[in-house]
Amino acid sequence: MRRLAIGIVAAIGASILAGAASARDVVDMTGRTVTVPDKIERVITIGSVPVINSFVFAVGKADTLAMGLPVRFNPKRWSWQFVFAPQLKTGPELQDSNYAPDVEKILAVRPQVALTFEQSTADVLGRNGVPVVRLRIQTPEDVKSGVKLVGDLLGNPQIGETYERYFDATLKRIAVKVDALPQDKRPTALYLNPGNMTQPHLVAEWWLRAGGARSVTDDGRAEEVLSLSMERVIAANPRFIVLFEPGHVEVLKKHAALSQLDAVKAGRILVTPMGAHTWGNRTVEQILTVLWAASAFHPDLFPHAELVAEVRNFYATFFRTELSDKQVETILASGKH
Repeated sequence: MRRLAIGIVAAIGASILAGAASARDVVDMTGRTVTVPDKIERVITIGSVPVINSFVFAVGKADTLAMGLPVRFNPKRWSWQFVFAPQLKTGPELQDSNYAPDVEKILAVRPQVALTFEQSTADVLGRNGVPVVRLRIQTPEDVKSGVKLVGDLLGNPQIGETYERYFDATLKRIAVKVDALPQDKRPTALYLNPGNMTQPHLVAEWWLRAGGARSVTDDGRAEEVLSLSMERVIAANPRFIVLFEPGHVEVLKKHAALSQLDAVKAGRILVTPMGAHTWGNRTVEQILTVLWAASAFHPDLFPHAELVAEVRNFYATFFRTELSDKQVETILASGKH
């Protein structure tokens, strides 16, 4: 019986591309050439689903997602995913608690392409006839390249150039004010996961710097996740501590050593906003992170009203979602404690 089931699964997978009217080749962000249908209307994302979804949202193709948000992602914390793609609330869950793909469920959905970060996922689904395009996002340039790739893949080839122009122009506009600041006017800051004592993402070194702060871990590091000793954090004693989880605020306040840091005692704790993804981590919302950081560190130079207007413009332009000022304020306040 199991052999028959496997045969049926394989046959379904083999028919995915066969049923396409025409096909084309794309080169993904790892250099792999992948044959995909010419027109793609059913997409799945496997692995770090919310961040990968953000790229689909950004190219205006949220309606192509043929799946649900995996249960491991708390629906309350990730509620904006359902605003940008309502079907994620009721669609089928296609991966297990370890991010591994559930092949039988995936083939039942009949996706025309899967997006993932993981080669292991590409291997498994590829053997079952599902075209898999891999993303690799670590730097701001990767974010722009990812938007271009997904836009080309899903039939919106102009969006990559539009996004890059917007990204670069917004960054330049912020830099005009930040670059004029002397070093002693740029506060020290630490992006921290106090739960495991790491600086969780390399890209934070970039957006802290671009937002007008001096990251205490910005020492030319190359590793994605930086482990930190308690001694190093205490010695750095940054003026601001930036977190990505609201719950981490209490971790700081209750920790015997970390609670003695000046930033904690003075309440200079920031938590990055939460939209499609956590703004402090890898996401297409990364350029908004820079403006948010600049507004937090230098509110006299970057008024809050400017930030609200920019957020509204971003989601309307790229996610094709019109948000009210109240909704924008909810996103910006999502990290407040």
